[in-house]
Amino acid sequence: MSGVKERLGRLTRTAAGAVTESRPEPGKSESTQQEDDRWGALGFAIREGTGGAYLVREAAFRSDFKHGRFCMGELDSVCGALSRLDPSGRSIEAGRLLFLDTETTGLGHGAGNVPFLIGIGSWSEAGFTVRQYLMRHPGEEAAMLMLLGEALGESTHLVTYNGRAFDWPIVKNRYVMNRLPVPPDPAQLDFLYPSRSLWRTTMPSCRLGSVEEGILGVFRHDDVPGSMAPALYFQYLAEGDPSVLSGVVRHNEKDILTLLSLAVHFGRLLNGDVQLERLKTNELNRLGLWYERLGFQDEAERVYETIAARPLDDAYTYLRDAAEFFKKRRQWDRAVSLWKEIVESGRRQRLPALEPYLELAMAYEHRYKNPDEALYWTEEALRSAQTRLSLSRSGTDGGKLRETIGGIQRRRERLLKKQRTLF
Repeated sequence: MSGVKERLGRLTRTAAGAVTESRPEPGKSESTQQEDDRWGALGFAIREGTGGAYLVREAAFRSDFKHGRFCMGELDSVCGALSRLDPSGRSIEAGRLLFLDTETTGLGHGAGNVPFLIGIGSWSEAGFTVRQYLMRHPGEEAAMLMLLGEALGESTHLVTYNGRAFDWPIVKNRYVMNRLPVPPDPAQLDFLYPSRSLWRTTMPSCRLGSVEEGILGVFRHDDVPGSMAPALYFQYLAEGDPSVLSGVVRHNEKDILTLLSLAVHFGRLLNGDVQLERLKTNELNRLGLWYERLGFQDEAERVYETIAARPLDDAYTYLRDAAEFFKKRRQWDRAVSLWKEIVESGRRQRLPALEPYLELAMAYEHRYKNPDEALYWTEEALRSAQTRLSLSRSGTDGGKLRETIGGIQRRRERLLKKQRTLF
């Protein structure tokens, strides 16, 4: 038995009796009734299943319940768009999504890290239901895992935040440790990765709490951080008082609701249902890169056109990505226009960017078959590179610049030869 499991076993004891006005149900001892009441105060009920006793808490939310900016009922309308995140192209239905978040006895990935609370969320016509399974002692872990296995069997996709690297590997390992059949790896929608793609340079952190506040408009008050969950669980085991876990339970429930709101948000983005003019230019750029990475070319084009239409002082930093996008799509007039904007703005700087000059030289030589214009931009590129070399203090940079200058000079000689041939 693992070290954590031994610790759980040593600390578990029957909760101390407390004064209560409730009377035991028929067939229940007074101490058992008191324990039922204490868990009932947190919303949990003690049930018996094929795997033995377990604790379950259910919270139902109507479709018009709003968590941050989004209503629960919006999930159904975005599932078609969310299907675009599945590499295999499988369709996604709201009722076949399983939202998962765990609270564990540790923050690492070791074999002794045990999920003592497993929260799952599921959608039906009645609305969104959050179910939370909590083990009072190690003997209830198998029952909890069996219930999760049943829910996984009814789902096509698992929705998590860092679940691919944390929650699912830990849960999967617990099936092995309990000698239970391991569920097949589910298709996952792990929203940590698109969150990083979109916001890692525009937000101080991509932690779920930061994304909640900055993107979804969710603000938690008196929240218990997930990092405190292990200590509070061991406190419960030592004291036998379920109330110390009330904050952990609420935190877990909110995490699952946030997963649904994120699903709606990403579904809207994938539908192109976003007011681009309301986004900052750096946010727009990250969105365009994300669309490109997913292969959503039309959506990306809308984003880059929006960037290109903004004032140059605001858009300058991101015009290169926009020009590169139009170059890849062979929209040469659009790309050349943007490279010229970059050059014009860059000329006011001490070290203007070299790449736009080279791109213009290549475009006019190979795409427009205009050697005179190509020669002009080649000489501009040569002048820019020589300026950079004169200001360079790094031997490595100097070597690369000399190599670049050599290539530009060869291009210049080739274009001059073309001119002499023409005349």
